[in-house]
Amino acid sequence: MELRKELELVSVEYENGGKKAVLTFLDRERKQVRVVNFNKQVYRDNKYVDDKEKAAKVDQWCADYFQCGFDDLAECIGKKMDVYCYENFNSLWEVEQIEKFTKDMEGLIIQTEIKEIVVDEYFIKIRYEYEGKTYESKMTFGTYFKATKEWYQDPVKKEQQYRKFEEKFHVPVEEKDKLIGHPLMVEVKSAFGNNFWGDIKKFPAPKGK
Repeated sequence: MELRKELELVSVEYENGGKKAVLTFLDRERKQVRVVNFNKQVYRDNKYVDDKEKAAKVDQWCADYFQCGFDDLAECIGKKMDVYCYENFNSLWEVEQIEKFTKDMEGLIIQTEIKEIVVDEYFIKIRYEYEGKTYESKMTFGTYFKATKEWYQDPVKKEQQYRKFEEKFHVPVEEKDKLIGHPLMVEVKSAFGNNFWGDIKKFPAPKGK
């Protein structure tokens, strides 16, 4: 990622029936353009479809970054903004990319440390770095229903995963921040030659326990 500062917004165009705004920023120093997309739709089943949650997020982005509505973005042409430039996209804010394990990594033992632990409605996500990239291991307690494209929490599984977390790391989930910076060992595994994941090895028991 590279941060390019004070790039001028020179064009705003709408696509997909007015559901997607294409914002073009000019990097005069490098003679490059940087395109940022605000898309109210999501990609499902090989096509873009309306999504109320995504549309609400885009409206909030417009308010936060341009102080205007989605349909009024063209009024902001000439505004200078910082643009975060990634390999395959550009953004007006820093985006943490989570890398996926690949087949050639299977069996690899990674010595690293805990960078971040995120807990939401359906997962405990333990994040760490390897060769400058961020990976994560998940402890799941949600079920995804493909027919409705919705997640639902399993309270019994949540309790089980919280207990496994404490057994593995020797602190309860509520005290997860104590683990930031703690060394850990991760083995890359797979199921049937695909679906690769990082298996975090159990921490040694604290002395005196």
